[in-house]
Amino acid sequence: MAEQIPFSIVESVLSSLGSLVVRKLGSMYGVRNELEKLEETLGTLNVVLLDAEDQLEKSHAVTDWVKRLKRAVYAVDDLLDDFATYQLRRGGGGLARKVSHFFSCSSSNQVAFRFLMSGRVDDIKVALDDIKKDIFLLSAIPRTTIHPRGYNNTRRETHSSPSLSTSNLDLRNAEIQKIVKLLVSPNNEDIFIVVICGIGGLGKTTLAQLVFNDEIVTKHFEPKLWVCVSDDDSGEGFDANVLLKKITKSKNDASLDDLKKTLDEKLSQKKFLLVLDDVWNKRREDWEKVRPLLEVGAKESKILVTTRNTEVSFMGNNTTPFELKGLGQEESWKLFSKITFGGHEHTVSKEIINVGKEIVNLCNGVPLIINTFGGILMQFKSDLSKWESIRQNENLLSLPHGNDNVLRVLKLSYDNLPTHLKQCFTYCALFPQDYEIEKKLLVQLWIAQGYIQSPNVNEQLEDIGDRYFEELVSRSLLKKVEEDGFNDKLTYKMHDLIHDLAQSIVGSEVLVVRNDGSSISREARHISLLFEMKAIMEKKAMVGKPLRSFLNLYRRDVLEDTTNLNSFLPSVTCLRVLSLDDLGIKKVPKCLGKLRHLRYLDLSNNDFVILPNSISRLKNLQTLNLQNCRRLKKFPKNMRELINLRQLENDGCYGLTHMPHGMRKLTSLQSLPLFVVGNGIGRLRNHKVGSLSELESLHQLRGS
Repeated sequence: MAEQIPFSIVESVLSSLGSLVVRKLGSMYGVRNELEKLEETLGTLNVVLLDAEDQLEKSHAVTDWVKRLKRAVYAVDDLLDDFATYQLRRGGGGLARKVSHFFSCSSSNQVAFRFLMSGRVDDIKVALDDIKKDIFLLSAIPRTTIHPRGYNNTRRETHSSPSLSTSNLDLRNAEIQKIVKLLVSPNNEDIFIVVICGIGGLGKTTLAQLVFNDEIVTKHFEPKLWVCVSDDDSGEGFDANVLLKKITKSKNDASLDDLKKTLDEKLSQKKFLLVLDDVWNKRREDWEKVRPLLEVGAKESKILVTTRNTEVSFMGNNTTPFELKGLGQEESWKLFSKITFGGHEHTVSKEIINVGKEIVNLCNGVPLIINTFGGILMQFKSDLSKWESIRQNENLLSLPHGNDNVLRVLKLSYDNLPTHLKQCFTYCALFPQDYEIEKKLLVQLWIAQGYIQSPNVNEQLEDIGDRYFEELVSRSLLKKVEEDGFNDKLTYKMHDLIHDLAQSIVGSEVLVVRNDGSSISREARHISLLFEMKAIMEKKAMVGKPLRSFLNLYRRDVLEDTTNLNSFLPSVTCLRVLSLDDLGIKKVPKCLGKLRHLRYLDLSNNDFVILPNSISRLKNLQTLNLQNCRRLKKFPKNMRELINLRQLENDGCYGLTHMPHGMRKLTSLQSLPLFVVGNGIGRLRNHKVGSLSELESLHQLRGS
């Protein structure tokens, strides 16, 4: 596919164009008629988007048409945002006051802004008109793509589906016992490595997790370690340095000698169990470099490997392969029925049951596919036509034992998503495989990107986002990470094949960057970083890109010199999301205030003492994450101007001396973990220190 229809952005833009506020602003700047024409044209394009999506894989011309449409839609989104932001920066108050203020002023800046915006509107109109002329490429039949504004995202005839790991505990019990015996039996002391191999989706990682948590295994081995090797399939993930860093949880700059020493201290003469999950590297020479480093434990130590590649199973002497097969027909139906009907199979028609069994038999015993179809069809337990259409799907009918076709079958789970969930799902590709995604964070990012719209003023975006999230979970597109009792955050993962699916849909628009960024596409809009920030900044590979997300996921990096950052940030003015987490930043760049579209800003775990006043220019900012900025002493004095702020995460900011006066104006604020009351002296001096009375106006505050 490699191109995605921006359904959520289209909905957001159409909603804005039809709003009273935008119509008034259009009148103020003399472009109301032009904006109405944009709305009309985009509305016409909207009704053929499903046809465009259907043909993306079949026509290069349609793919190019969608690419042009996306550029135009994002341009409209930025345009409307600029209108609103300009007015917010010119002063608060209601719309009537803004209009009055506009006509009472005659500054050259207003004339220049009006001229600039008029030109942008004309350019976008020309682009959309050209796109509209090419609708014939689709041979389209108009269809509604966007749910009504009042759509209630309550799932039809649904129930809580069991987790895949819970289901597999029963279905894979025989396999669990066999692998446990290989690991702990005295008769198998000569075995050092057990390799679970099989095609994608069989549940190799889930099986390894069940073995890892088995009571007998837990008593037998100390310590137990789990490492996800699959950074990518280039082999880098199995490099000795990279692997030892993961095992020892060492800093990125640790030398190989330091890593060997730490590993020796951790494992020497101990009876350990090490799980290497999702290994791709099949080069014997690489494994021969790594294996001796791991042969430091007691004789009974074991390594458990999961892999799709059967060649990986030949990892040297003392290695035993364990080939994982698909479920039998009875077990397959048991899993499907449990997910789809929740133990109430007797309430479903015989016709549905018969078609369901045919579908399950076509799944070749692959639990991920069974689970995915269960998540789809649980929504339509009384719609026989839907079940028939799934049964007749050409990819399902021709499903051989191979990973590529598994992916094509899994795409049905995306095709059957409501349009409002499609961009929410694919945005998850911004996180690397096996990454634990925090639910609260992901919902905040969706809101920042405009993927969530509220049909009424009484419902919070966060609550709608929670529902979206749970629906993705119910469809097995996200799975909950087992809680360990030490982390109170709700975290989730994507199965590696589901992650591959999301990535195949969005292509280069959403990227995880693992190098200096020199090959980043000009179409990239959402980027996360798993590489040194300094190298990326020096290369200037992202300067001028139409980025809307930039997340730093490379932990323990240090960016002492922010010179390159100061030149980079002003060039990416479309950013909605920016994370500069854990970079050792001692001085926050003032140029952050130029990122007028920014909704989400993460500066957590840094070393700065003050936030520059320029932060208060971010009128659209919804989330400001300052967690564990322990040296931070004070907020900007004009903090009250962040009128759209919803989340102020400041837990761990123990250096704060007081809260600024005017916090009461942040009436959308929902999260404020820490409120520091000053000593009262400042409050008597021009009311610059906020008191507890500020909290009385913050009616939206919620508990954690």
